[in-house]
Amino acid sequence: MRVKKAIINIVVGGVGTLFSGVLLFVSRIIFVQFLSDEYLGVSSLLTNILSILSMAELGIGTAIGFSLYEPLAEGDKEKIKSIMHFLKHIYFLIGFVIMAAGTVLLPFLPWLVKGTTDLVDLNLIYMLYVVQSASSYWFWAYKSILLRADQKLYLVNFYQVIINFLVTAVQLATLAVFRDFLLYSVIGLLSNVLINITVSITVDRVYPFIKDSDYEKLRKDEKRHIFKDVFGMALFKVNTTIVNSTDNILISAFIHVKVVALYGNYQTIIYGISQIAMQLFAGVTATIGNLFVEESEKKSEFVFRCIQLLCYWFYSFVGIGILVLINPVIQTFFGKERTFSADLVFLQVLYFMINGFQRTSFIYRDACGLFWKGKMRPVMTAVLNIIISVVLVVRIGLAGVILGTILSWLLTTWWYDPVLIYRNVFKMPVRHYFYAYGKAVFVTLIMGTATVWLTSVIPFGGIGGFAARCFVAVLIPNSGYFLFYHKTAEFGYLKETLFNGYKKIISKYKEKTRRA
Repeated sequence: MRVKKAIINIVVGGVGTLFSGVLLFVSRIIFVQFLSDEYLGVSSLLTNILSILSMAELGIGTAIGFSLYEPLAEGDKEKIKSIMHFLKHIYFLIGFVIMAAGTVLLPFLPWLVKGTTDLVDLNLIYMLYVVQSASSYWFWAYKSILLRADQKLYLVNFYQVIINFLVTAVQLATLAVFRDFLLYSVIGLLSNVLINITVSITVDRVYPFIKDSDYEKLRKDEKRHIFKDVFGMALFKVNTTIVNSTDNILISAFIHVKVVALYGNYQTIIYGISQIAMQLFAGVTATIGNLFVEESEKKSEFVFRCIQLLCYWFYSFVGIGILVLINPVIQTFFGKERTFSADLVFLQVLYFMINGFQRTSFIYRDACGLFWKGKMRPVMTAVLNIIISVVLVVRIGLAGVILGTILSWLLTTWWYDPVLIYRNVFKMPVRHYFYAYGKAVFVTLIMGTATVWLTSVIPFGGIGGFAARCFVAVLIPNSGYFLFYHKTAEFGYLKETLFNGYKKIISKYKEKTRRA
């Protein structure tokens, strides 16, 4: 059952995120046809500012989701009810904190925009974004945490895809007719609220007992334990938000708001692929949480290595593909004048791969509740990221922003998180992890160099040339990883698990078909 749920979450999450990424990419293409890059830059900037405001949530959902694993496994409805009512009150308060923080930041908004600021009423658009972010916590957002903890993430993903598609379609239709950025923004603010309402209805249907107003409040010691995890998780949340959301703010403040739009075109593709990967791997997070509770340390560490192999393989293959294909894609859909130099593309891909290679560490850190023990690492990463990025952006521009993120990551997260997990979860030496990491980097460098060279000597362009480059970008990295890893125990386990899961799904489908 655990493997089945994980496979469903992976498939639905991956397909849904792929669809959402394509939808976002298409909407940006259409957007620049009717409005300028400056408008797109303003939209991206405000989205990032709101991401920082959402730090008020501080990872509470993830931390409390960890506390739900045990009562869900034991079928303890009373405990689930108590935790969910506690979460409800916390989320309601978070909405007010976001509203207040957003209002306080309003006078400083012009300082963050270098370039044209008279395109729109920036203050009005910004406050609309603030209201949307705050209200999303008031409209039952907390209920999705229960679905995630119970390995039913696929339901949340399904609703997100459908509602985002409908809202985006209406946005683009009104943009084509009225070419009004304000109207476009107002319509876009509806999506989160609609998703939360839909998820709430589903949770009430699947878990009707949580609507019961007769519940026992959590004991003080239980609240203290949760808040301890929340505080530790909050530091990771602050780090993640600063690392992922301050780039556009620095670019807008030190370079130009138009560059935010150009950088956003690349990040839409790269971030979209990252989200697909996160959905693929997030689908097994709750499964790992259960595995941590129920299985031995040795078994858990072996599963870690198996998932880690998937990370190495996936992010190497995709990263190499991005490196050789993203500029032709940007040139085709946005124009040659909106493409970046090779060094800027390389730096973006490098961060994508460094981050991706540690995806398994993030999953285990969250699933095993290591929020408190690793509390100082995210603080150092966030501080270094801001300092290095500000220093470098003044000297080398956009490359400095990206390089600042990479350097802060290598100095802290890259080595610390694996050490934390191996010491506290597996009780094993961490050298095995770094040996495997070094091997994966070696394989990736060889395959990446071969792919870049082969794609560069393809003598023809157009659709045929792009197709040939795609073929090389698929063939070389995957062949290399298969050659180096197909005889390992991790590869054998993954192959057997995926094959058995596929057989069970097909068998169940055939059985339902016969009954029908």
